[in-house]
Amino acid sequence: MSTARGVALVRAIETARPESQRIITDPYAKAFVNPLTMAATGLMHRSRLLDLLLPAGMIDFAIARDRYVYDLMVSEVGTGLDQMVILGAGFDTRAYRVPGIGNLPVYEIDHPATQRAKRAALRGVVEPLPANVRFVPVNFETDTLGVQLTTAGYDESKRSLFVWQGVTPYLTAAGVDRTLEFVAQHSGVGSRIAFDYFDTDILNGNRSAWMRLMTSMMGEKLSFGIRSADIEQFLRKRGFANIRNIDGVGLRRLYWTGRDAGRPLAQGAEMVIADVAER
Repeated sequence: MSTARGVALVRAIETARPESQRIITDPYAKAFVNPLTMAATGLMHRSRLLDLLLPAGMIDFAIARDRYVYDLMVSEVGTGLDQMVILGAGFDTRAYRVPGIGNLPVYEIDHPATQRAKRAALRGVVEPLPANVRFVPVNFETDTLGVQLTTAGYDESKRSLFVWQGVTPYLTAAGVDRTLEFVAQHSGVGSRIAFDYFDTDILNGNRSAWMRLMTSMMGEKLSFGIRSADIEQFLRKRGFANIRNIDGVGLRRLYWTGRDAGRPLAQGAEMVIADVAER
């Protein structure tokens, strides 16, 4: 849950920037964070002191990743998507702010303790919670995703978007494979998945020990990575096609313009979108 709160903190800090300078806007993010923590972390981020603790640009990657997925959601909703599944939803709030998303079922998947904390934080902020959003408790390492989703109303014959953000680095290879297998085998024509991952070079690089220490202090363990050069073959073997990978350079071209052009963006943390191959 600490990593979920940390990502919400990043969104809250970015939202506090002047509108002309921000990459994302999340009016609900501050509901999940302590105001003093937000103020102190924002100061450290603006002064680049956080780069002494984290790989340079990792915070900005989280911001760009959030915007990239938001834009994907907007596009998919606008082109006739039937349902959306947010895997490891944490304290994500896009199910409450993407235009038109209220017209389709959204399944938020996460640990039940995280979901309880999220509901509590949103009380008085987003009330009532939208009827189209369904909370589905799942442990990716031990639970069968399909059972919980089907029970909640998921229809595998429909076109679906699976969003899997900030999760794969903390799973085992077997846990990643189980989820990808479900998406590839149990979603309708035109379905796709979007997820981020660490290139194994960053996981095994000079600062990996410090990254592992920081994440372990938040109750998480860095485990899984993929070489970006191998991502297309990796996903094709698992039933996906039309694979589009984007790294920090690509994200910078999309969003880091004008006054933001000088903001650093981490390398080795990447995003990929893949379509479910025809069966």
